[in-house]
This record gives sequence, structure tokens and C-alpha cells, in this order.
Amino acid sequence: MWRDIFITIAQLIVASPGAWKDLGKEKRTQHEFLYRFLHPIFGIIAFTSFVGGLWFVRGGSVENALKSSIISVVGVYGGYFIASYLLNEISPRFGLNKDLGRFQQFTGYASVVLYVLFMVTPFLSGLFIFWLLVLYTIYIVNVGAHYFMKVPRAKATDFTAVASVIIILSPVLIRALFSYLIK
Repeated sequence: MWRDIFITIAQLIVASPGAWKDLGKEKRTQHEFLYRFLHPIFGIIAFTSFVGGLWFVRGGSVENALKSSIISVVGVYGGYFIASYLLNEISPRFGLNKDLGRFQQFTGYASVVLYVLFMVTPFLSGLFIFWLLVLYTIYIVNVGAHYFMKVPRAKATDFTAVASVIIILSPVLIRALFSYLIK
């Protein structure tokens, strides 16, 4: 399972068109997607946030590590659900049918760069410049719009722009809000 997760992440980042085509053909059930891909990733994010908050942050303590872990997990879970729900609700504007399960899978796969950043940044908290890599999500969303969501060509650019903003900003804003409230 772990090997499949890391291969999927690597393929989406390195060979996005081929990865999206394969994911479109696989027809994973919602259960398989959640329990064999998304939830383990969120578990890794929680673990790395805890370890980073404990040992890699100045003044690290168990309290700070738990807070960091909670903030990260709430950010990615909340961002994932909000983004997939919003994309599902606005889908008719882009010539797509509402299918929440499909949009949840699309959001989960399109967010892999963001998830990798959530895994790595607890260890490199001083390097804020790493967050510029999140812009690569725009490319992944664009390719996924064509191969996975089958967005009509005339609306693909608009869908890519809107979906990218929603997918990137949802977890980041939730994380910032919870960070402000908890810490």
C-alpha cells in the first residue's frame, strides 16, 4: 500500500498526463481511494507535523508538536472537503455533471504537491520559499481536468484557474486560521 501511494504521488508530480490517464482507467471506489491513498497521506502529515514540532522547531515540546499536528490535519482534511464540495457545486458552469465522489478523488490527487509540502515543511520550517512549489499544482490540475475530469476544451482554462485557486487556498487558509486560533 505505501509503495503504491508513493508511486502515485511521484507519477502525478513527474509524469502527470500518464498518471491521470491511469487513474481514470482504474476506476477506484471511493472506499479504496480514501483508505488506500488519502487517509494514509493524512496520517503521514500528522506524524511529520508532530515530529517536526517536537524536534525541529525552536522551543519544541509535546504541546507544540500536538498543536502543529492538529493544525496540519485539520487544514488538509478541511481543505480537501471544502475544495471537493465547492468544485462539485460549481461543476455545471464548466459543462460537468455533479459527482461528489469523482470531485473528491480529483481534489485528493490534484493536491499531492500541497500534501508533500505539508509533509516536508515541518522539518524545514525556516524555508518559506518552498511554498512557491505549490504553484505546480496548477499544472497538475490542468492535466487532470483534461484526462480525469474530461472538462470541455473551451472551459478547461477557466476550470483550471478556479479549481487551482480553490484547491490551493482551502487548506492553506484553514491552516492559517487554526494556527492563529490555537497558538
